Amino acid sequence: MTPSTRSAVARRTAIAACLAFGAFAGVGAHAQAWPTKAIKMIAPSTPGGPPDVYARALADLMSRDLGQPIVVENSPAVGGMVAAQQMLRAPADGYTLMVSTAGMLTITPNANPKAKYTPADFTPICQGVDAGLVLASHPSLGPKDFKGLQQWLKAEKTPPTYSSYSPGSPAHFLGFQLSEALNVPMTHVPYRSSPQQITDMVGGIAPLGFVQIATATPQIKAGKLLAFATTAPTRAPELPDVPTVRELGLPQLETTVWFGLNGPPGLPAPIVKRLTEAHRKVLASPEFRSRMALSGLAPSPDICGDAFLKKMNDESARWARIVKATGFVAD
Repeated sequence: MTPSTRSAVARRTAIAACLAFGAFAGVGAHAQAWPTKAIKMIAPSTPGGPPDVYARALADLMSRDLGQPIVVENSPAVGGMVAAQQMLRAPADGYTLMVSTAGMLTITPNANPKAKYTPADFTPICQGVDAGLVLASHPSLGPKDFKGLQQWLKAEKTPPTYSSYSPGSPAHFLGFQLSEALNVPMTHVPYRSSPQQITDMVGGIAPLGFVQIATATPQIKAGKLLAFATTAPTRAPELPDVPTVRELGLPQLETTVWFGLNGPPGLPAPIVKRLTEAHRKVLASPEFRSRMALSGLAPSPDICGDAFLKKMNDESARWARIVKATGFVAD
């Protein structure tokens, strides 16, 4: 290589290095400046629904830390699939975020062929809150505890029914797992919302079902519903006398309904770090804990980043087997 050639190569290398450094510095500067305007947070829920309650508390408290308003946009359609697909198309600039739910990221992709996404397609920030479900019935059903319920289910000559607050929800598939565990055929009766399910359960129209604890607890305490078991790893603070499914010998039914925060694909690491820090501060705040307690939701342990993604992937594998076993396909 001649001196002139070596000189030309050196110049090109130096120019490339400068461009690369400039690009890196530009990304770093952008991330350091973020946020400079309002942030949109997509919530896969109608206003007032549990994910919306979490989203609005999160938006309110995170906005104080980030110094910019966070505007919640409700997008409840198709089990959260529409919200997830909006997120896939969002620019990776930190100005569009998504409240995620266990159903939309771990069940819907397995149950709806149109979903075409997996948990790994999004940037995981943190899990925020979770809550178990409760297996409950109208008192007129007869059984007073889980042992009595098990005997009643096995004695029925026609397949007993159970309700859920939504087709393709954890409540739907927990009923299938209960049927499977007890070797008792059961028929699923789906509702479109938790309030609709509770109304018919209290009215004795749909006497048995897995219900969201926040919705069911007032009715249980009023004696309008009877609780047999809860599905979280530990007993629900609202229902301390009700055993968990694990205590009853059914650990395969253990599950919680959780909500978390995700970003679009490829969200820059400095923005992810800033969001993670802000989210952790919110979860530690007494105001957030108080607001969540009113809705029967508990702040999650520290499950962020890769740990959050692993949890979603593990749950997705669990629900994939159950969805396949039921033959359920979302419409």
